Amino acid sequence: MRILFVTNMYPSPERPGYGAFVWQQAEQLRQFGHVVDVVNIRGFRSKLNYLKGALEVLWKTSRVAYDVVHAHYGQSAVPACFRFKAPLVVTLHGSDVLESGLLQSFCSRVISHFVDAVIVVSEEMRKRIPGLVIPCGVDLNVFRPYKRDDARVRLGLPKDKYLILFPFDPARAVKRYDLAKAAVERVTKDGVDAELVTAFSVANSEMPWYYSAADAMILCSDSEGSPTSVKEALACNLPVVATNVGDVGEIMRGVVGTQICTREVGALAHGLREALNISRSGGFEGRAAMAKYDQASTIEKVIGVYNDVLCTFKTRGVQRRLHRPWEGTRRR
Repeated sequence: MRILFVTNMYPSPERPGYGAFVWQQAEQLRQFGHVVDVVNIRGFRSKLNYLKGALEVLWKTSRVAYDVVHAHYGQSAVPACFRFKAPLVVTLHGSDVLESGLLQSFCSRVISHFVDAVIVVSEEMRKRIPGLVIPCGVDLNVFRPYKRDDARVRLGLPKDKYLILFPFDPARAVKRYDLAKAAVERVTKDGVDAELVTAFSVANSEMPWYYSAADAMILCSDSEGSPTSVKEALACNLPVVATNVGDVGEIMRGVVGTQICTREVGALAHGLREALNISRSGGFEGRAAMAKYDQASTIEKVIGVYNDVLCTFKTRGVQRRLHRPWEGTRRR
């Protein structure tokens, strides 16, 4: 197939880790033999870029016969609607649905009625907007554990401290860096020599080293869809302490040593202490449980959606021709 991705989150030299999960999906589709082009809308620079994105979508689809246009994030589906002769699929990733009161949430709800298929990444999201649940996958060939000391040497991190990883942009309020910082400070007051490490503008290929260097990962967001970071951490055998958001409970179900906590500093600090004890004992195993999130399996499901919408799209085209009996006949 020839596929056009339209997204407002995609890695670039200035933001190498921004929307890495969308890039991973595009790369996996290419590995399956499909052709994937990308319209990267840098909406964080200017909202006018959404208008430019719509014009680029129209220009590309008028010149190339794409089988499917696939928008990632609800607000990206608006410029994607300007495609020419191709079905439109949208994947909603979390904040575009779950953060109530925002324009993007309203946009996602409206646009879901005008696309050919909706994919959501968690059951929680499906309760708000009907769609097929396909969580983002993880490339298990990339996200694998390395030796902790080797990872710390590579990254220039101290060997003699407990390192707690916060793999998000601290400036994004929904990620609650303030809670993560307060929880780690509480742990240090209890006599544990711990340090909070952030990694949010890091190339996808480097992230396994950060997960391997850490003793635990913390996620204390107000809302999430299906956090890829949790799957990546567990694939690297890193214990995770998280609030119960999105499908975290499903991802971590049955993984001994992970901690689901309330969004309170004391509870998060307690969860971190438990995770640190398990991490240094060398007995944590999370990778095997991530086999069900293997990126290849995710891509097969996405391709299934493409095939369904293509079939429906072509059928509608035939029906339209059948309702025009004058077409293809000669005048006598």
